[in-house]
Amino acid sequence: MSELTDTLAAPRVTTRDPAELQRLLTAWFARTLGPGSAPRLSALASPGKAGMSSETLLFELHWNEHGSERSGHFVARLPPPADAFPLFPRYDFDLQVEAMRLVGRHSTVPVPRVPWQERSSEALGVPFFVMERIDGEMVPDNPPYVFGGWLAEASAARQRQVEQELIEAIAGIHGIGADRAETAFLHIDQPGATALRRHFARERALYEWGRNGMRFALVERLFDWLEAHWPAHEGEPVVSWGDARPANALWREARIVAVLDWELAMLGPREMDVGYLIFFHQYFRHIAQVMAAIDPMAEFLRRDAVVAAYEALTGARLGDIDWYITYALLQQCVIDIRVSQRRILFGEMERPQNSDEYLYGRRLAERVLAGDRAIWLP
Repeated sequence: MSELTDTLAAPRVTTRDPAELQRLLTAWFARTLGPGSAPRLSALASPGKAGMSSETLLFELHWNEHGSERSGHFVARLPPPADAFPLFPRYDFDLQVEAMRLVGRHSTVPVPRVPWQERSSEALGVPFFVMERIDGEMVPDNPPYVFGGWLAEASAARQRQVEQELIEAIAGIHGIGADRAETAFLHIDQPGATALRRHFARERALYEWGRNGMRFALVERLFDWLEAHWPAHEGEPVVSWGDARPANALWREARIVAVLDWELAMLGPREMDVGYLIFFHQYFRHIAQVMAAIDPMAEFLRRDAVVAAYEALTGARLGDIDWYITYALLQQCVIDIRVSQRRILFGEMERPQNSDEYLYGRRLAERVLAGDRAIWLP
């Protein structure tokens, strides 16, 4: 199992010097908080078990304010360095910050407060924002939570509670009734007559950028399959989390205390988040089956149970859910390309002979393309 966990361990996402970042961030706080604030930062730490996109820095801050000592625990988010194979061509921190503030204003879904945002690159070389750190347990992505940890080891009843929490969070986000002006920033700037078409166009553009001159026939065939099986009806778009999975929340006693990671937030069909949630657990189960010949947490986030719970909670009917689960597979395959390229860059994996081997979900893609209609069944 040690070889397996080494393979799946958290990949490097940065080439930055943490001590230099601490110095620069301290200087930025001194300017931002004003004369006499005398900010003192602890050493910067990484969450370690989750996140492969933005760089996340955890720290404690002490400062003076109007003659009183203030302190708090915070999280800074930075885009990855350009030489570390970023997963996306650009990192829209305005989108992330505004998404959290929108959810905080219009729902009871818990999100961190963002007290500071720096749009210029003067201080750290890149824009960044700082949010309050909320105490809670993480669900690991690296290695995936199905291999161990509090969620994998929880009772069936506790896992059902986690599942319901995730569905309620998604439903709460989808239920936001903000007007068009408030949600305009979530509109995807790509060609297409519907929100789903615009998202699909963005995914194609991301693939073309991220393939780095290579061709991935399996991914291109998935694009064609999705186009050929396009949903007959798209419902009205709702505010969408965009990255709905257990690792993107903080937990306390199996209750969500913060919903995180809003870089994929958008307006889109309800099925996007629900299908993504179902897919990601199936994806991790698939990795466990392939790499360790085990099938853990088979009763967690089952397709029909998730759909039924969401429909009961919201009164909305979901359609073509298998298409949306497959679309989530495509999105992850596009990300897998960049993750594998990054691992190769940092010497964490050998360069594969076959481009399909860049994809952790390639066998799932092969089953879809072979016409396996039962692939997403419980």
